[in-house]
Amino acid sequence: MKTTKLFFSELVLPFLLTWFFASAFVDIVAVPSVFKFTSNLQEAGRIGMTVFGRFNKLEVFFALMILAGVISHEKPSKLFITVAVGLLGLAIFYNVVMTPTIAGAAVKMHSVAVTDPQYQIFREEHSKYHHMYRYFDSAKFIVLLIFSGLILRLNIKQKRAV
Repeated sequence: MKTTKLFFSELVLPFLLTWFFASAFVDIVAVPSVFKFTSNLQEAGRIGMTVFGRFNKLEVFFALMILAGVISHEKPSKLFITVAVGLLGLAIFYNVVMTPTIAGAAVKMHSVAVTDPQYQIFREEHSKYHHMYRYFDSAKFIVLLIFSGLILRLNIKQKRAV
């Protein structure tokens, strides 16, 4: 049992950093490339939402592994557990609320002609959710980096104590 606990607690930092860099890749390289190299904006949006939808599921896995690692530590920190639960909540929020809402707003926006007065309303709605998504993603990046630093610091302290 102790070996399993040690195994999970040692994986927290790799999972945090993998999540951070995978998110950066999807946000900075993959999805923007789709919009750059796809001539049809509606099709690019559909592909982008598919990528985000699938990646959001992977984020739940990352969050669960981080939470398992934090909980399995010898002396679980309440702060670390709180942050890990918060990251899991954010990943679930992306899956259940944000990605489906942005996708739905995009469908509504593309269901009317650009000249239709409703188009501008739907476009503003889509833009509002898209900005909110970027806000949450920025917060996620900051939390992942700070949490990685805290875990690294804890790991260094533990290695010195041994």
